[in-house]
Amino acid sequence: MKTSNPHSIGFANAFADLYLDKENGEFALDFRRQEVTIYLTIIQYQALVLLIQQSVEDEEFVEFLNWQKDPLQTDDSKVIEVCGPDHIVCMSCAPNCERVKLTFDLGMAIDLSFADFQGLATLVKEAQADLEWRRELLRWNMTENGPDFAAGGE
Repeated sequence: MKTSNPHSIGFANAFADLYLDKENGEFALDFRRQEVTIYLTIIQYQALVLLIQQSVEDEEFVEFLNWQKDPLQTDDSKVIEVCGPDHIVCMSCAPNCERVKLTFDLGMAIDLSFADFQGLATLVKEAQADLEWRRELLRWNMTENGPDFAAGGE
């Protein structure tokens, strides 16, 4: 579900809320089940978007995520890792535990269930497809100093 007002744009589903502050160029990612909110800059948000895109392109990971392969039948030492640009955010998955760990360079890690991770991926995909959201990202990219990770992903 999308909400928009002159100061922010938000997307929400049963697993997370994602807010964009139009004035300050900051993002808040609120994980509902864990009751944890992470505040991200545009660079950190773009790194998260690329990490999610890379992870859902990993066929083995997606097979476990969607239960095409039974994660409970997996060797307990199996770990699937995906690292985002400059390790701003990295993902590690232990399939047999049905958990995905996201580690952010701002000193925070969050442990998600498969359903939480799928909910986050859906939320990010919905936001990225929204014209108003993309317009704000483009506006910040034109003024932001530093690397533009979004340019490499499209």
